Amino acid sequence: MEAPPKMSLARYIARRVLQAIPTLLILIVFMFILVRILPGDPARLIAGLEATEEDVERIREVLGLNKPLHEQFIDYMSGLLRGDLGTSIKYDRPVLEEILARFPKTLELAIAAELIAIALAIPLGVVSALKPYTKTGLLATIVSLIGSSMPIYWLGLMLIYIFSVQLRLLPSSGTGTLAHLVLPAVTLATLLMGNLVRITRASVLEALESNYIVTARSKGLREEVVVYRHALRNALIPIITITGLQLGALLGGAILTETVFAWPGLGQLLLTAINSRDYPLIQGIIIFYAVILIVINLVIDIAYAYIDPRVRVSLWSSG
Repeated sequence: MEAPPKMSLARYIARRVLQAIPTLLILIVFMFILVRILPGDPARLIAGLEATEEDVERIREVLGLNKPLHEQFIDYMSGLLRGDLGTSIKYDRPVLEEILARFPKTLELAIAAELIAIALAIPLGVVSALKPYTKTGLLATIVSLIGSSMPIYWLGLMLIYIFSVQLRLLPSSGTGTLAHLVLPAVTLATLLMGNLVRITRASVLEALESNYIVTARSKGLREEVVVYRHALRNALIPIITITGLQLGALLGGAILTETVFAWPGLGQLLLTAINSRDYPLIQGIIIFYAVILIVINLVIDIAYAYIDPRVRVSLWSSG
């Protein structure tokens, strides 16, 4: 399989980035207005309940919150164009520094959960498609139902109760060792596996009914070759899609999981920012999350092209 021409790939990436700019601008405007109509005054929260109106007004002036909304937006956009996401009201640190300090922990949790989900869900989905009425097929159905319907915070609390309180095998919260990662990663992986098992099963079943599979079997190829070299490869596109989108959502911050397990990632940081009405931090995290989704979607499209030559020809010719 030949690699796509470098210039075509570069043009395609440039076109996708340009297409993402209007969406990002709309998100910034909507987010800027939305956070400011939330109930609560960050200046009042900083000053405290016993502060006078003069004290609160002085804090508003320092934070720039006493300016008209359009002037605040112009100031914010001018900072963004310079790569400045602002300064956190709560932590009194640059927003980008605060995000980058927490992001590695969210990335660690997201990758661990994704690897567990992929390692278990794809084999379960393939086996349930090939042998739907076996014990493995039944197990795949149960996993799919549990992952799709169980509230994630309830699952996290149950795992803490069983493995931390009763069995005392794993820590219930915090970070620092591999043992701290197990419970939150398994909790998130269970949520991911629900969709991934179902998508894998449906994709493999669809591929097995295709004409090229009939042709491969008629040539006398072993069933393992037919399934894994032909059927599974052609079923990978929807699997890659759901995997990439799930990873993007996790990198944005699994707020409930990080809160239940006191995991110091972006999800917990966003919740803290919302509770303290930290406008710059809320806006910075959401923009960071949006950029991650744009990048992941671009990587998914390029991965399509390397898996399916028909997709590659279409993308590079239009790029």
